[in-house]
Amino acid sequence: MNTETIKERLKKLLTQNIGLKIVSIIAATLLWFIMVSITDPVIPETYKNVPVRIINSDVVTSEGKTMEVVNNTDNITTVTIKAPRSVIQELGSSSDAIVAVADLRNLSLDEKRVPIDLSVSKYTDKVESIKASHESLEVSIETRRTTQLPIKATTSGEIEPGYVVGNVTQAQNQVRVSGPQSVIYSIYSAAVDVQVTGFKEKISTLSDVVLYDIDGNVIDDKNLELNVDSVRVDVEILATKKVPVAFSYSGTPAEGYSTTGVLESDIEEVTIAGNANTIDRISSISVPASQLNVTGLTSSLHALIDIGDYLPSGIRFADPAFSGFANVTVFIEEYKEQSVSVYLRNIEVTGIPDGFSSTEWAESKDYVEFVLVGLAQDLEQIQLSQLNFTVDFNDYALMNDISGFKAGIYELPLLLDLPDDVWMKEPVEVKVRLVK
Repeated sequence: MNTETIKERLKKLLTQNIGLKIVSIIAATLLWFIMVSITDPVIPETYKNVPVRIINSDVVTSEGKTMEVVNNTDNITTVTIKAPRSVIQELGSSSDAIVAVADLRNLSLDEKRVPIDLSVSKYTDKVESIKASHESLEVSIETRRTTQLPIKATTSGEIEPGYVVGNVTQAQNQVRVSGPQSVIYSIYSAAVDVQVTGFKEKISTLSDVVLYDIDGNVIDDKNLELNVDSVRVDVEILATKKVPVAFSYSGTPAEGYSTTGVLESDIEEVTIAGNANTIDRISSISVPASQLNVTGLTSSLHALIDIGDYLPSGIRFADPAFSGFANVTVFIEEYKEQSVSVYLRNIEVTGIPDGFSSTEWAESKDYVEFVLVGLAQDLEQIQLSQLNFTVDFNDYALMNDISGFKAGIYELPLLLDLPDDVWMKEPVEVKVRLVK
């Protein structure tokens, strides 16, 4: 038989009674579905992340202990059940269809494991098998401890320029913490923190209590119980200003001594903080002169002054680390003497009486000598050319109640312009002859 004949026969076989063939296929398919529905075969179904419900926990807590699930065993990764297809369809695909229970009354003798009982929410009697990725709850049982800690209030963030954080106060300063012994022993401190970035006025807020270990790491354990979870914290935000500190002194040193007029302090200005309206009215901090009394002293006065005692009410130092103490010195020196001589020609005669044409010097020398007294620093500054030496007949007449002069020799006091803190040790008189 040749190839062409074979092809013709196959074509005829496939195309002959085509309608009947299609009906046969449909009928076979329907029959298969009917058979499957009647037999309802057992099939597997897998459920993921099934939570474990823990019951009768008072078995542990009644003995003063705590329990912690370890290795995340209170969540079953996969549970596979085998049941008829119809049951599987009824149960659905949600993990809620699986009931996983760990009863602490079945805790193992070593107190490390609790068996997990698995069931389905319905059609329990029709389920052929249930298998889980793990079959026991792993636990850590510890003695329950309680500790009480002080709560430290802190601030974080960058305060606005020109402002500082003032007092930070909290409504409660203690927290009581209960939980597993190992965790309780690791707690080192408790704190509440307030974010101050961008604020220019008082902050009042609720802040969560955070526990820390000795290295500053946060302790966040769900098995810990705190008697207070958050605390109200008030944070002062104060305006700042830099102002000078003014010192002065009082009293008079011992005879023969004087203050130099120089007062030195290692603190010349301070930065203060307070309410903005109050700060604006303060231009300086003044320390009373009574705090630096030099009465009877023969050497410089050194004093430690607490500037904080003289801050206005409601004002404080901006830097909490600043002690507020200033080292102040009032310098005192002994008076010195300096001998001076001036030529008579440099002395001006004034107030020559009427009727007298001129005067003549009646001294045996062409100069006069005298002694100046004062502090060394003042004596060093004296220039003879600027002292304006004079003798004045008008002044002499007033002092001696003279109404008229006669020709002759008169002893007139030498007058000169001296600085306030320099004087002549003894008065000097110069002999002057009046000539008609």
